[in-house]
Formats: sequence, structure tokens, C-alpha cells
Amino acid sequence: MVEENEKAHEKIAKRAEDISMTAGIVSAAVGVGAAIAAPTGISAVGVALGITSAPLIVTAAPIIGAVATVAGVVSGGAYFYSKWKNRQNFDSSEG
Repeated sequence: MVEENEKAHEKIAKRAEDISMTAGIVSAAVGVGAAIAAPTGISAVGVALGITSAPLIVTAAPIIGAVATVAGVVSGGAYFYSKWKNRQNFDSSEG
């Protein structure tokens, strides 16, 4: 049971990494879609004036990018915590 609890941080770090990579891939796909769907020319002027609205993917792209960034930060934190915990366990088993 104790060994299971000691390795829980590795499972959490791996899960956070998987979520972060998925969010990054989704963010990249949405970014490409937003770049393609972004209004240009006269339609861009209409969006700027508030006459028409931007496509949903263009509006959602920054939000999805922020989610991917937060997921990356959480994943990085979990990775380094797991690394620190493994080092701590290794040092205590030597001594």
C-alpha cells in the first residue's frame, strides 16, 4: 500500500502529460482552422465595426490556446514534482 502511494505521483504526472499533449494537439488544429476561417478584406472591416461577427472558431482559438497553456504548466509542475519525489525516495533509501 505504501509503495502504491509513493508511485501515485508518477501516475498523476503521466496523466497530466497525456492531457497536456492532447490539449496541445487540439489547440494547434483550432489555430490552423482559425487562420483559415479568419475574416479578411471587407468582411474583416464588418467584424471590426460590429456589423457581422467573427466565426466561432476564431473566437474560441485564444481560449483553447490558454487551456493548452495551463495544461502544459500543470503537466510540467507534476513532472518536476514527480522527479523531485523520486529523488527524495532514492536519497532516503540510500541513507
